[in-house]
Amino acid sequence: MKKILILLFVIAFIIFPLTTVSVKASSTEYLAYSEIIMSSGKLLRDFTKEEMDDALKHTEGNYCFTIKIYPVNRNVRATYISQTVMSYYNTSGTDVTFTKLIEVETNQKVSFNTGGSLSASASGNIKKVKAEAAAKGNVSYSKQQEKSYKEKLEEKFVIEAGSSIIVYLTGSLIISNGVASVYDFFYRLCYGGYEFVTITEQYTRVVKSTEF
Repeated sequence: MKKILILLFVIAFIIFPLTTVSVKASSTEYLAYSEIIMSSGKLLRDFTKEEMDDALKHTEGNYCFTIKIYPVNRNVRATYISQTVMSYYNTSGTDVTFTKLIEVETNQKVSFNTGGSLSASASGNIKKVKAEAAAKGNVSYSKQQEKSYKEKLEEKFVIEAGSSIIVYLTGSLIISNGVASVYDFFYRLCYGGYEFVTITEQYTRVVKSTEF
């Protein structure tokens, strides 16, 4: 009977969580941005193995049913370039005027990303890590922010004769990241990095030039 109880415990708290995988653990749209410049620190994807190992040491220990969080960067401000919306070269002798619909974020959006074995962990673990990491890093988010929508705006552009124009989406971010370890009955189920990226604003920037 005792062996059966131990077997059931292992299945319920160790094997089952490892095999229940959520494919929605990460939101990595921001990683496709052409450029992200942080005022300090670095993105999770840029951590070296040594930096990751050093940070994870802060989450090691003999813990039971615990999530250990170690923030590395807290609410670091950053700027970004999302994508080029359009480029136009006016080689004619007259000015060209036209309007274009541009899609921009209309409210703050929070993305959450994980790395290491956290990425393949149980969905319940990811939710707990997200909540614990947000609390530790002073990150505020809501379902409304996670479901941020985009709005199409009509803008008018004038390209003078013999000039070019490039229009791209840019804006500001707030980035928080670190590492986490999930323990279940003194066993470390999974560990790795986490990252919150909040779009605080997004707008278009226009660059004009007379050099082709």
